[in-house]
Amino acid sequence: MRHDPANPAGPAGVPPAAMRAPVSGQVGQPQGGPIRAPRWAYWVVTLLALALGAEAIVRGTRAVHVAADSDLTGFFLPSVDYILRGDPFHLYAVRAAQAYPNWNPPLSMFLMAPLLAAARAVGFAANLGEQITFVSLPFIVLIPVLGFVAVRALAWLYPELPEAQRFLAYVLVVCSPLIWVSVASWGHLEQPLMLCFLVGALLALNRGRDGLAGLLAGLALLSRTTAIFPLLALGLLLLFERRWRTAALFGGIAAAVTAAGFAPFLLVDRSDTLYAFVSWRGKVPIGSNSIWTLFAYTGSNHTLSLVDVVARRADTLVMVGFLLAVALLAWRRKISAVGRDGWAVAALGALAVPLLVKASWPYYYAEPFVLLLVWEFATMHDRVAGLWRWPVITVGYLTITATLIQYAGLQSVGTGDRIVLGLLEFGVMAGVVLAIWKRLGAAKLTAPAPGALTAPAMNGAAPVGYAPPATPSAPSAPSAPFYPSDPWSRSPGVPREPAPFAPPGAASWGMAERPAAAAPKLPWQSGGDAPAGQQWQDGQTWRTRQYGQGKPPVPNGMGPLWPADARLGAGQPGQPGQNGGAGTSNGTNNNASNGVSNGVGGWTAESSEAIRNGHHDAWPDLDVGWPPLPPAPPRRES
Repeated sequence: MRHDPANPAGPAGVPPAAMRAPVSGQVGQPQGGPIRAPRWAYWVVTLLALALGAEAIVRGTRAVHVAADSDLTGFFLPSVDYILRGDPFHLYAVRAAQAYPNWNPPLSMFLMAPLLAAARAVGFAANLGEQITFVSLPFIVLIPVLGFVAVRALAWLYPELPEAQRFLAYVLVVCSPLIWVSVASWGHLEQPLMLCFLVGALLALNRGRDGLAGLLAGLALLSRTTAIFPLLALGLLLLFERRWRTAALFGGIAAAVTAAGFAPFLLVDRSDTLYAFVSWRGKVPIGSNSIWTLFAYTGSNHTLSLVDVVARRADTLVMVGFLLAVALLAWRRKISAVGRDGWAVAALGALAVPLLVKASWPYYYAEPFVLLLVWEFATMHDRVAGLWRWPVITVGYLTITATLIQYAGLQSVGTGDRIVLGLLEFGVMAGVVLAIWKRLGAAKLTAPAPGALTAPAMNGAAPVGYAPPATPSAPSAPSAPFYPSDPWSRSPGVPREPAPFAPPGAASWGMAERPAAAAPKLPWQSGGDAPAGQQWQDGQTWRTRQYGQGKPPVPNGMGPLWPADARLGAGQPGQPGQNGGAGTSNGTNNNASNGVSNGVGGWTAESSEAIRNGHHDAWPDLDVGWPPLPPAPPRRES
């Protein structure tokens, strides 16, 4: 039956909705309310994640034969020994193979000290496995805490986020193989702690609490050095935006906290501290899984050796240039450091490490993942319909890197192997950067809202929050141009930042002020049945109805929240989406050091059999090839 535009009510007064009733095999309007995750589901996932993590730590100790087989036993615990001996400010005197220092900030080591002391007091430190287990297990509770902080950030950035999506975000964080591999396989217990501080700092910055944001940022820097990259990207964007007060409070307090944490070490043991955090960076050998492996050379050719030396010192400068370019381009696109899309800038800053560092390790993948997840889940509702209304970048990044972590930290077997892997990892990270930038450009176009909204009288009175119409017969027009045919373009003067979830005049999300209370929802708020000329709210954008009742809404309008993207008012089908699974990793990779000897009693290790056979990830790892087969046993004569 064809609908007659001249008769919106249909034949014999039948409403259009009844005429569009779904038939067998046809998708119709979703039934029921939103999916809600019960509170006990969070507890079940939390206990499951803790059980998996604890088992990964305990079973993973079987792969630790010498102290060099784990960063925890190769760097952190030797430095903790200095603290327990009453000499905490010389903890950066620890050296591994080829003078590899401990260049991890001190906060986590001071937290490990009472745990190692308790392990020795109760007699549970007889071997490396017992020490790893006793020290690591209390730290795994930080991963559910990180999931909780991420969900709290989502609740603030987008309060109307469906509960099912919040629960999915929590599951992806607490069960992520990227985070558990960092903790269980590589012994970097400080990473969840740093991420908690970092997410908290960004959330405080969104809420306008700049001092608290600076304090948490400083604690993040005292937990792990890689926190500087997302923080520096946001700080540069604040300067480009000329938010002088926010930049001064945020950056100044973060710098003060960091300086206060490192000051005692610089005063007592200046040489070892500077060597660990400054001098050593230029001496780190180029790894076999970064783009810089194209310039790596260990032979005797003078020219190629000079190229290798220059490349070793260039990665940090290139990363700083990348952060500067990200902040500048974000500013030109009118992205705010204190808005939801500021999380994308932070994620791009964190991606600078696996993208451009000269020696990439599998535990570098976790930090961009958490920031990317928070940004994508908090902004799915304000992207144009289609691909970007699904968490495709988060899920895609998780699945690809969950595969990379299983072999990216192993030793190369030849020139071709290291070059292919270096190009592959760089290509994957560069693809993620481009996808983030493309999604930033897919934000819905928003026009400035009119000063007063009009609505028809209901029972003789206008609804609360609406002004009576000045001329009832004259429809109101949008106050800015709108280009539905080109949702990827942007007209001059139209802001990219999402509009607030409130009537016009309320403060934007991410600022210190809270938005005003939303106006009562009208029957046509979805836009499908609004009378011609009337205002209706499309998610975040106030639009004017351009057609009569029963006609399609304004193009590029917002449908129901993900995963459904249907135009229910017009009977259009929803947009398809994508999803993916997450890989897991159960392997324990060796650290890039062997033969550890730091002058502390009980912390001298010889090379294990795996190291002597060429299976250990020792520096340099260029073109060693496969080890030869063992000689065949003599044939037994009959």
